[in-house]
Amino acid sequence: MKQSKRTQLRAVIGIGNYKGGVGKTTTTLNLAMALRLQGFRVMVIDMDRQANLSSCTDWDPDLELQGYPTIYNVLCEDAPIPVYRSQSGLYYCPSTSIMNKVDQNLPTLRNPAMKMTRALQKAPDDRTGEGLTDWATDFDYILIDSPVGPQVLIDNILIAANAVLIPITLEGFALTGLQNYLAYMQEIRETENDELVNLGFLISRRGPKGTDDKPTKEDLAEEALRAQYKKDILPVIIGESNAVRNSQRDLKSVFQYPPAVAARKIYSTLADEIVRRTKGLI
Repeated sequence: MKQSKRTQLRAVIGIGNYKGGVGKTTTTLNLAMALRLQGFRVMVIDMDRQANLSSCTDWDPDLELQGYPTIYNVLCEDAPIPVYRSQSGLYYCPSTSIMNKVDQNLPTLRNPAMKMTRALQKAPDDRTGEGLTDWATDFDYILIDSPVGPQVLIDNILIAANAVLIPITLEGFALTGLQNYLAYMQEIRETENDELVNLGFLISRRGPKGTDDKPTKEDLAEEALRAQYKKDILPVIIGESNAVRNSQRDLKSVFQYPPAVAARKIYSTLADEIVRRTKGLI
């Protein structure tokens, strides 16, 4: 099925992997901030029921009780995507605790896997007062933080996106999950979205390297990964970092956390690479 409507959009990037704990939310937040600081207009959409990305914006969950819409309203009520703006300059659509109902309610609706695609065909619900009216002209990048499940949410992201960035860790289960995710991406590409491209694998939460004589398990896993997917692995590696963990604890990006100097450089380099790889999409 051709998705000609998306040729008019900018880069819609899903940050995805079937495995949890690989750094999807951390990548979404810090990549978005790095792109914004390079002058791009960036929108992030939180599709994870844990709403960790939303917690790192200015979103107050009490606003939902006052009638402010979230991603749940988009998926289950066909509402347009609400756009809020954080003090950091990121535009965002928040998630909510009632996303735990989405796997019960969404599949009962007509064409449930197409909800995000159709929402991106509508004008945004501008909650910023800036007069936002058109996804194609108002934003350069739309980043979607992917949950581990349910599958219907992953379907929505893969059908709506024109690219996927895949954070991975160098663990056995994570690498097995990667193969499953790639196979499913190919299925979506063949049946629903032939524009979907893989931007590459981002090695995340990488521990210290060993030596030639005593390689670590991660060293061996990385060697095997590069042997199989060499051209798909991004040249940027996100190492284990107290600064990144502490910024998350404080609900901030590394760019809002002064001690994270080294991490800021790494995510800025990642943004450079993503800009290079999405030149055909924007």
